[in-house]
Amino acid sequence: MSTEIEYRAAREEDLPAMRMVQGLAVRDLAARQGIDPATIPLDDQPTPPMRYLLRSGPGLSWVAVRAGRIAGFSQGFVRGGLWFLSNLFVDPQDQHGGTGAMLLQKCLRAGLRRGARIRAVASSPELAAQALYARAGMVPRFPLFVLSGPAEALRALPPPRASTVEPALSGEWIEALGALDEYVWGMRRDRDHRFARRELKLAAVAIGSAQDLAGYAYYCPEQIGPLCARTPRVQLQLLRAAGDALAHCGATRVRLTVPGLNAAVLIALLNGGFRIAFSNLFMASRLIGRFDRYVPSGGTLL
Repeated sequence: MSTEIEYRAAREEDLPAMRMVQGLAVRDLAARQGIDPATIPLDDQPTPPMRYLLRSGPGLSWVAVRAGRIAGFSQGFVRGGLWFLSNLFVDPQDQHGGTGAMLLQKCLRAGLRRGARIRAVASSPELAAQALYARAGMVPRFPLFVLSGPAEALRALPPPRASTVEPALSGEWIEALGALDEYVWGMRRDRDHRFARRELKLAAVAIGSAQDLAGYAYYCPEQIGPLCARTPRVQLQLLRAAGDALAHCGATRVRLTVPGLNAAVLIALLNGGFRIAFSNLFMASRLIGRFDRYVPSGGTLL
């Protein structure tokens, strides 16, 4: 059997195999961290973000193929001047041969060709992965703490000081959301708002109006994020609004990914009974955005 690896752009029919590789790689990492790998799902059903990244960013999804088998894959996106590495997974039996490094470079070069000037990733705690990203010009900036806790605790936070509303997907609202993203995040992400509402079916709450937007948050019964606010303290009001809504749907526990720079949310949630489940590491070629007033959706779409 040939040991040579071919690298090519990913196709729709590759997605089930990519999902399996992701599961195998995450299980392998979990086992090395002392976590029961059986707790990690293993299936060939592509996640909506994987499919979204493939369809919305042609040329930014790559696979490594060995003897007709998907051995690894990478996916990224470009928003404004930022290239972000969303996924990089290699089958454990194909690791340690430079496959991950080549998949990273394929995706990064595609981003640079699209005009990206900044490169970033939310790295796992794996030191080999962090070294790989550092060699590619992305250095540690701050931890990303994944917090888990009682949804009811959010209802002890300060209530919104202005009216709350569910933002629509109208042009006016997309413009308002994008303008706030540009102020806080550093670039617009209009298509991601449409994806969150139309495909992920996430609920959303905003404080203010399309003409005077103080912040927004997406949520579902298990998770909150992304959350974006004009000031750090408005975040707590958004969390309170999301907590009130989650109480009505019977949610008991919720997770958030909180940047280490976000003192307002981190301190409030830890004092409210939340615990740090694990942490990842945000790495970038240079600092971007105002992460003291932003809560990402996670490490895939940020």
